Amino acid sequence: MIISATGSFANTTATIDSPSKVEKLLKKTITFPEFAKQEKIEGVVLVSFTVNNDGTLKINLTNESSETLKKYVIEKIKSIKLLPGNREQGKTYNVKFEFKYEK
Repeated sequence: MIISATGSFANTTATIDSPSKVEKLLKKTITFPEFAKQEKIEGVVLVSFTVNNDGTLKINLTNESSETLKKYVIEKIKSIKLLPGNREQGKTYNVKFEFKYEK
């Protein structure tokens, strides 16, 4: 799944066929941050995470081109909590967040 946050509109777009609750939540929660717009920071953040039984998301691995954007994405992911017992439990997601300005 790729989620792209563009500087012009600060919206996310996901390239997925049938979005799950997690994917919908990511699209809604992680937008182009205001500080990145102001400082013209662009970059890519790769994140692997698993949905825990209690609905929290456990980050397994990250890779990034911008440490600042990585911290932002991790903070946002840690703020997400699904209802316990949902069908996403135990699933691992590998997500690529792209933050770039549209020219």
